[in-house]
Amino acid sequence: MARLTGIISKLNGSAGNLTFRQKSGKTIVSEKITQTTNAKTELQVKHRMKWANIIREYQVLQPYMKLAFGGTRNGRNDYNKFVSTNLSMAPVYLTKAEVNAGMCIVAPYEITQGNVKSIAISGKGKKAVTDISLGALNITSTTTVAEFSNAVVLNNKLYEYGDQITYFLVHQVVNEVTNIPMAEVDACCIVLNKSNEAKLLSLVDARGFSVQEGHLAALASNDFGNHGMVWIHSRKHNAKTVISTQYLVCENALLEQYQNEDAYLNAVESYGGVNDVYLTPSGKLKPSSTSSSTKPSKPSNPSGGSDGNTDNSGTTENPGNTGSEDGSGNLEPNV
Repeated sequence: MARLTGIISKLNGSAGNLTFRQKSGKTIVSEKITQTTNAKTELQVKHRMKWANIIREYQVLQPYMKLAFGGTRNGRNDYNKFVSTNLSMAPVYLTKAEVNAGMCIVAPYEITQGNVKSIAISGKGKKAVTDISLGALNITSTTTVAEFSNAVVLNNKLYEYGDQITYFLVHQVVNEVTNIPMAEVDACCIVLNKSNEAKLLSLVDARGFSVQEGHLAALASNDFGNHGMVWIHSRKHNAKTVISTQYLVCENALLEQYQNEDAYLNAVESYGGVNDVYLTPSGKLKPSSTSSSTKPSKPSNPSGGSDGNTDNSGTTENPGNTGSEDGSGNLEPNV
C-alpha cells in the first residue's frame, strides 16, 4: 500500500492489478488480491465448526436476549458479544446436514454478561440450588409476591426492592418429524415488590421458584429431562439495566455425544475433510495411491480456546432483530 501525490493523486477505482481510493485528501493505492487459497487446515475447520451451535442457541434465546450483554456498544451488539464470548467454550460439533436442518444442542454457554454479582448455583437439574437465601419462607400456592420479595431482600444484602429475578429453562427436545434435536425455552421473571399481594406461583414457574435448603431452587420433584437452566439478577441503575453474568447449568445426555472425537470426525468429513499438506501446490490434497482417505487427528484443544487463525471480534451479521436499545428489554426490571 502506498500514498500518491502529483498528477494521479485524484484517482478512484481500479486499474489493472491496482486499486485506488481517497482518504483524508490523499490517494491510497493497493494491490488487488486476485487469488485466495482455502487451506482447510484442521485448526481452520475446527474453528469454523464452533460457530454453528452457538448461533443456533442464540437464535433460540433471542427473544429474551436484549441487553443480555449490555446492548449495542462500540459497534458490537448482544449477538456479536454472545458469539465471540462463547467461541472459547468447549465446541459442539454438528455436521453440515445437521446445521442445515436447524439442530441445536443445549450447551452451557454464557448467556448474560454484566457487573452485578453472579447468582451461584450448586447442583444440576432437580438438585440445582441458588445462593439466594429465603430464610424460613416455604413457597406454596398461597405465597404472595410481597412475601417472596421480603424474604429475598431481608436475607440477601445485595438485593433491593425493584430488582428482578429471571428464570430460564431451556429444554432439549427432538422434532417428531425430522428426529432432529432442537431447543425450546420457558422463561419467567418477578420484580421484587413489598406491596404486591398477587400469588407468586400465578406469575412464575414453580420449576424454578421452589425452596431447597432454605434457598431459591429448582423443583425437587420435577423430571427436567435434558435441559439447561439459569437464574439471573438484574436491576435499573442510573436509568440503565445492569445484570449478573450467568452460564446455563446443563444436564444434557446429548451434549457429550456432540463433543467427542466421533462427532468431530463426522462433522469434518461432512465439510469435505481437512488438508494439512502445505507443500502441495494451491493447497490441494493429492493422496497417494496407497491411501484412499486421510482422516484428521484428534482435536488438539477440545476444551475450546482461540486457534490463532481468526479474529474473534464477533462481527458476524445478526440473524435477527434484537430490538432497540431503549432500556425496555426482557431482562430489565419492569418498574
